[in-house]
Amino acid sequence: MSEQAEQAARKTGREAKRVADSRWFEVTARAGYVGSGVVHLLIGYLAILLGFGNGSSGSETDQSGALQQVASIPGGVVLLWLVAVGTAALMIRLAVEAVVGGRSDSARAWAGRLKNLGKAIVYGVIAYSAASYAVGAGKSSTGSTRSAAAKALATPGGVFVLLLAAGVAIAIGIGLVVIGCRRSYRKDLVRPPRDLDRVVTVLAVVGYVLKGLAVAIVGVLIAVAAFRSEPDQATGLDGAFDALRSMPGGVFVLVAIGIGFLAFGVFSFFRARYARL
Repeated sequence: MSEQAEQAARKTGREAKRVADSRWFEVTARAGYVGSGVVHLLIGYLAILLGFGNGSSGSETDQSGALQQVASIPGGVVLLWLVAVGTAALMIRLAVEAVVGGRSDSARAWAGRLKNLGKAIVYGVIAYSAASYAVGAGKSSTGSTRSAAAKALATPGGVFVLLLAAGVAIAIGIGLVVIGCRRSYRKDLVRPPRDLDRVVTVLAVVGYVLKGLAVAIVGVLIAVAAFRSEPDQATGLDGAFDALRSMPGGVFVLVAIGIGFLAFGVFSFFRARYARL
């Protein structure tokens, strides 16, 4: 890269970071945590309904199901756009931090950048999904997952691709459990008042641990699909919830996971207030 090009890239990076650090962008990004909280609350609600037998097997009890619920209520389209804009702003903020944030080349700094990039992808997916449902073009995540699994299994080496995806999902699930148990999320928050901090801690630990368990189960189902060469086995959260409900004692686990998503949703509201941005 020439010196002029390198200087231009640095200038662009500084400008992007300046915009991402602006007050209006911070407010919008915090709204992204609120939008994420709404989605998690609805997923938890749907999971608990399914656990108590008030939901139908095979129904969407994941992110797409939550967004469908939002779209069906009066004013839901407006709320979907608010979720989409907020999570998109949060995605951009995290992406900028991943690319130009920090000046250290240490392993820890690069790990932080990769973490921010991963978070940016997650919030980008939520933003895209919310916008899709807002314009009436939302699609079932389960159908998309099964279609992708079928295409992977139909190509040479597709089994290994699915196993890699399964490994990533399981690793993310374990990572969420570790974050909850070690309370390492705290470094990304401004410490709330002592009495409130106890509430936030309980919500965060329960939310991270049980959400991590759900994500790990998704990874296991993808691995089963790879080993059996059955793409129908590769599903998202809704498939994991259905699988749990059909197991002995699985209803209790399913309800517990639903409570975990509710806890994570409420924690996201506190995160909107106390996140370091």
